[in-house]
Amino acid sequence: MKPTIRPWYRRNATRSVLLAFLLVCGLNGCVTDPVTGEKKFSLLSRDEEIQLGQQGDAEIVAQYGIYEDAAVQAHVTEMGKKVAAVSDDPNYPYTFRVLNTSVINAFALPGGYIYVTRGLLAYLENDAQLAMVLGHEVGHVTAHHSARQYTNSQLVNLGIGIGGAVFQDVQPFLGAVSTGLELLFLKYSRDDERDADELGVRYATKAGYQASEGAKFFDVLERMQGQEEDGGVPTWTSTHPDPGEREGTITTRAAYWAGQYGGQLGGVNPEQYLPRLQNIIFGEDPRQGFVQGGYFYHPESGFQFPVPSGWQVANMATQVQMAPSAGDAAIILTTASGTSPSAAANSFVQANKAQVSESGATTVNGFQAYRLRSNISVDDGQGGTGVLTALSYFIMKDNLVYVFHGYSDQGRFSAYSSTFEGVFSNFSQVTNASVLNVQPFRLDVFQAPRTDQFQSLVQVNSSAGLTVTDLSIMNQVQPSDQIPAGTYLKQVD
Repeated sequence: MKPTIRPWYRRNATRSVLLAFLLVCGLNGCVTDPVTGEKKFSLLSRDEEIQLGQQGDAEIVAQYGIYEDAAVQAHVTEMGKKVAAVSDDPNYPYTFRVLNTSVINAFALPGGYIYVTRGLLAYLENDAQLAMVLGHEVGHVTAHHSARQYTNSQLVNLGIGIGGAVFQDVQPFLGAVSTGLELLFLKYSRDDERDADELGVRYATKAGYQASEGAKFFDVLERMQGQEEDGGVPTWTSTHPDPGEREGTITTRAAYWAGQYGGQLGGVNPEQYLPRLQNIIFGEDPRQGFVQGGYFYHPESGFQFPVPSGWQVANMATQVQMAPSAGDAAIILTTASGTSPSAAANSFVQANKAQVSESGATTVNGFQAYRLRSNISVDDGQGGTGVLTALSYFIMKDNLVYVFHGYSDQGRFSAYSSTFEGVFSNFSQVTNASVLNVQPFRLDVFQAPRTDQFQSLVQVNSSAGLTVTDLSIMNQVQPSDQIPAGTYLKQVD
């Protein structure tokens, strides 16, 4: 985990720089923290926060995809807007989305864009816990945490980690996704997290939910500490530290705010919340791509290609990214507009002012294709320019142009060129029936048929890589707990 970024004016600032900061802050560069009432420096105005959030939202959606369940999405949106309406700043154009990833996380972008993953929803038990999570993220928005961290990141010129490696010179290939990913990977300070917890408890309580239920979710996170990140989306425990420490604090603050607002608090409703999750995809969705036996398979689109030995793979909604552990090369597979491979190649050359050294029509396992090698001038991340050498294949399949880019800097390209060729020239149609018919695991919500120990009531699906302990964490119980008949439980089919 990266250390918290110290404010820029505490690093190497001179007196004149600090004076400039104070002048800007005094004129138009500060926002008010709703928790402390203090003025804090930000490069972004309110309108700029919203604009940045809109840009980042488009990129996050394109990169990770929305979970296509209208009922689940509608419920999250309804609850999110209810919580946002009682926040310190209800006038942002709040947008709530469920991302199609198994990673357990929620996060917010500036301007009111808030995301929860389907993986997180599967580990909640009721609406009160969801309200606490949404309130926490709304708190990050109203307190301008991500906007301030974005300000800090711009001032210290941070790089972005993508696909397990740091590339500061891949804009021609990653294009607009950089802003969304930068916002996604910003790390909040511990003070920011404490503030968001306080605001989340207050907002959830004011909206009528029993916010103390949120402490149980933090217990789940503590039991799950150490799980790996997946698909480029960070886990909650990597972006929201110390769940164990915060569990007790949330319980205490929930009691305080319940006393302040009074009234009947609800949302402790597993009998209503859990049935909404019936058949929700659990874990990775192999229909959208998976790696097995040294190959990447995409059953939904019906293609496959080899994965170089030792390379890391990040499978996104609109891209597949691969990189070696050294981080000095990368392969990206995406799609391009165009009526033919050659037309897509020409568009790429023009858009990136590429200097073409080799080009020509070819075929790849029966598919019409176009092969291109080029050099592209890029920002070297240090105020100068460098040159990337890229090998690109544009392959027409099912009225889509699939595009492979393999790139490295000029000095290292020769070490990877044969690897690039081996991947691109072996793009082919999937014919294996077991691959084409693969299905994801799904959540099964049922009522306990009798009073018994939890471990005696659930069926463990070993194919999903789960144990009784894993299922107990998902259900927020212990394996030996006595479960009353009729209790709603979750298992995986």
